[in-house]
Amino acid sequence: MERGLRHLALKTRDLERTERFYVDILGLERAFPHEGMIFLETPGGHDLLNFIETRGRFDPAAGGFDHFGLHFPRAQWKKACARVKAAGIRVRGRRDGSAIYIEDPNGYTVELYCD
Repeated sequence: MERGLRHLALKTRDLERTERFYVDILGLERAFPHEGMIFLETPGGHDLLNFIETRGRFDPAAGGFDHFGLHFPRAQWKKACARVKAAGIRVRGRRDGSAIYIEDPNGYTVELYCD
């Protein structure tokens, strides 16, 4: 995969119940383990739903959306990070030297990452 939308991250208050629903009822598969969250792969595709456990209250009717991730090959990711810096966009978070989190003009959190 060169680059593109790879996953949607959504808040949940109950990881086990969420996993049972998506795996047992909707047929998604657990993609890989990760502490405090689950990644579920869509059937026949490579798209992921990422559910992040939270204790905080949120209104699902108003949207429990946390962020969306855009995947880049490492060289392209470094260029994108440089453009973010040059544009003066504040990096709101980082992960293991392979991801940054920024806010778009609409207030959505966007993860730019490479594997």
